[in-house]
Amino acid sequence: MIERPPTSAILGAVVAFGLWGVLPVYWKQIGHVGSDVAIAHRIVWTMVTVIPMLLWQGEWSAWTTAIRDGATVRAHAWSGLLLGINWSTFVWAAQHGHILDSSLGYFINPLLNVFIGWLFLGERLSGLQKISVACAGAGALMQVLLAGRFPWIGIILALSMGFYALARRRNNLGPLTGLAMETLVGLPFALGFLVWVGSQHRAIWGHGSASDYTLLIGLGIITAVPLLGFAHAARKLPFAMLGLLQFLAPTGQFLVGAFVYGEPIGPGVLASFALIWAGVAIFCVDLWRKRQGIP
Repeated sequence: MIERPPTSAILGAVVAFGLWGVLPVYWKQIGHVGSDVAIAHRIVWTMVTVIPMLLWQGEWSAWTTAIRDGATVRAHAWSGLLLGINWSTFVWAAQHGHILDSSLGYFINPLLNVFIGWLFLGERLSGLQKISVACAGAGALMQVLLAGRFPWIGIILALSMGFYALARRRNNLGPLTGLAMETLVGLPFALGFLVWVGSQHRAIWGHGSASDYTLLIGLGIITAVPLLGFAHAARKLPFAMLGLLQFLAPTGQFLVGAFVYGEPIGPGVLASFALIWAGVAIFCVDLWRKRQGIP
């Protein structure tokens, strides 16, 4: 009998991927700030957000103890770097009219997770899963052949999030303490960058309106909530189920990019998405068969 995964882990994944699906709208609202400044703010205000959460959850002592462990700091420096790459790429893409390219990456990512689970965690790869991963690879290749461009945004997003999930799975800290550690590692760079930007006479608060202040400070909340849900889910759910729920995010992004902001969908792009969606459908069928106990 297949063990039922924790409800809290499933809920955490739904919250994380649902929010990530509509976050391009949020980033568009602060596009005038600049993606580099926005990312620096994101790190700073995430740190401000997680500190009281550590105290409230009674995890402050565990976090301060972990800070003194060099191996733990180095492990979370690696996962924090992957997270920073993912954040920077996603925000830049959202603010520069590439939301569809972002959705491509997050459609590929769950299928990549299956491959990562097989390669690094010893999880078995079924015949249907092999086909679904092959479809994702063919879809990415189709971008090059028909659309005439290398889907670098999607590839970077897929790889960075896939290996971030693997890194978080292997780290010993819980979701909240792990996020606090990753944020702490990046905090000096973010603060230093904001100071440097200010010295260059660039605005670090956008237009200085109440809306800009609210949106920038709110980055801590909109970052911490889905990441905590994702970190919890990544530690508790099978990679296959995590991948299935993860399709919520790129679906939302695709709809936002295509129908809210009117990004163009040419024949080459549509053909590549069709292949990836075929892989998604095969993946879902395989997961359903396993849940039903069908060999």
